[in-house]
Amino acid sequence: MNRQKKPFKFYIIIFAFSMLMVAAYSLYAIYVQDREVADIYTIWFMPLIFTAFYYGSDVLIYRLTNRKKKENFEGKFLNDISKKMRDSNEFIVEEFRRLQNNVKFQEDLNRAYKIFKEGENEVLTIAKLERKYRKGTLEKRAMKYVTDYLIENKKNQETN
Repeated sequence: MNRQKKPFKFYIIIFAFSMLMVAAYSLYAIYVQDREVADIYTIWFMPLIFTAFYYGSDVLIYRLTNRKKKENFEGKFLNDISKKMRDSNEFIVEEFRRLQNNVKFQEDLNRAYKIFKEGENEVLTIAKLERKYRKGTLEKRAMKYVTDYLIENKKNQETN
């Protein structure tokens, strides 16, 4: 459900249109049906009530739906790394699939994200991730992009 916030102009148009409808009905009731103004003056508040209810419900729904939208930092982390890997044109689609299905590599990606989020410690270091795979393997080439990204962002966090 894609809820976008409506501009305030929308509610003004709704209010004006409903006022026009109430005015037309009031004139019809007074002149054609011979009703008294005292009989129909209560409906003159309906456009205000309707528009306020419409606006209030839209604001409430917008706030409730946007509360659930939280930024996925891990997804952004993985997208940034995969974008660098795609831009290098060093990997083919089948290699991406093999990396995605490799449980050990996926666990190391989770470790890399923990390093990215929390920083290095005795157990989780960038150097351990770099040394983890044999030279020339697909995982070693991919892990090079991960560690480069970690080092690059470590420098960016230190400068900020």
